[in-house]
Amino acid sequence: MAKTIVSDLIQIFKSGVTAVLPENLVKKCLHYSPVTQQLKLCDDNYDLTNKKVYVVGTGKAAQNMALEVEKALGSKIAKGIISIPKGNLKNTLLNSNMLYFEGARNNLPDADALNTAKKVEDLIKSLGKDDFLLVLISGGGSALLPLPREPISLEEKTVLIKKLAHAGAEIKELNTVRKKISGLKGGQLALKSRTAQTVALILSDIVGDPLDLIASGPTIENEDNPLEALNIVKKYNLYESLPHSLVTVLNENNGLNPFPKETVKNIIIGSNKLSTEAACEKATQLDYTPIVLSNIVTGNVKHIALEYARFTKLFCQYLDRKISETDFKQNINDINIPGFPTNFVNSLDILRKNKDFCLIFGGEITVEVKGTGIGGRNQQLALEYSNCLFDMINDLNNYNVYFLSAGTDGIDGPTDAAGAIGYRDLISDSKQENLDPKFYLDNNDSYNFYRKFKNGSLHIITGHTNTNVMDIHLIIIKRCT
Repeated sequence: MAKTIVSDLIQIFKSGVTAVLPENLVKKCLHYSPVTQQLKLCDDNYDLTNKKVYVVGTGKAAQNMALEVEKALGSKIAKGIISIPKGNLKNTLLNSNMLYFEGARNNLPDADALNTAKKVEDLIKSLGKDDFLLVLISGGGSALLPLPREPISLEEKTVLIKKLAHAGAEIKELNTVRKKISGLKGGQLALKSRTAQTVALILSDIVGDPLDLIASGPTIENEDNPLEALNIVKKYNLYESLPHSLVTVLNENNGLNPFPKETVKNIIIGSNKLSTEAACEKATQLDYTPIVLSNIVTGNVKHIALEYARFTKLFCQYLDRKISETDFKQNINDINIPGFPTNFVNSLDILRKNKDFCLIFGGEITVEVKGTGIGGRNQQLALEYSNCLFDMINDLNNYNVYFLSAGTDGIDGPTDAAGAIGYRDLISDSKQENLDPKFYLDNNDSYNFYRKFKNGSLHIITGHTNTNVMDIHLIIIKRCT
């Protein structure tokens, strides 16, 4: 049965990834007629007669988005510059006018990504009023389009962002700082473009789909308080160690040129919601009762692991009639998971009429790195959750409980894994293999734990998926036969 559940989890996760593959999303959204030169982007129509089309792309999904754009627009594209992750370049490029550049290995800005960002800046500054600019944006775009504001160096910028991430800063905080210290983010790509029409197609990788934070919002007006980034740096006690260049820029309170709202259109074509909806459909096909509980899960990995475990325990107690409906409802109010609905079913009696469940969450949590190991938030969460279940084992005896946490981009931290699977008896089983989960948790070394445990069979390895809509968390609760 365990192998069946693991297989089911992987199928459900992969269905969520397939639903947000960029080529599928662009194909659904973009339609062009070479005869009439009319372009339709979702619900909007554009007349491209006598216009040259330029394409700029950045992010983990940018290459596959751009390839689909090439198929549709063909020779109508005058030039394109696409910044993609290192190691992702395909050989099936179609248009010699579209240039693809790799950079940002392990999702960290580098000299290659910087050079591409400079090429993008030069291109958009060269455009005329009658040109049409199509921008393709997806998660990972921040690292792939680094252009530090002078006098900041790339190394200074990278060190600050890395320190913030290790201190536990959430993605919204990271991107707020990035916008402040960058030359293309925070709407400045659109500001520097001279075209009368700019359209951005966006895959969201941030909770709540805030346009200004996805890839740090290169085509979105930056409405942050000018000192907000400075306050974030101070919050994590990093201000005193900053070099003079960063201090200077973070303290600047000057405004930017008026944002050209009337000439810029931003369209979200993919998000975590689409992914969890597809996971829900697949779970149904596999004879589970699926319940999507949140698409906006954020917070510290230890906290979320504990709250997931508390809810799992409560859920099983109710199914076993160990607690009443009234007690269940009261305890649900104490579950602290962002976006978690207290009335997720119309009638709790429905729960007891079903046998096997798949609870579905989406979002992006954070890990405060204190150890020297290798891992990522998804592998850490799977191990932390299993550790929490171990303390609740007596309330779960009648159920097989399995958990998957994985990134839709196929990458979890600086590893080749997308995530991992945890389960009710993982802690006791690992001790039989002479593995101490606490040691790996404390050292942030979840990758090496899963590499050794059960010969790596609970690692989720997909390779780069070329998309990114945050993470998917799945809990399967299956009654023991």
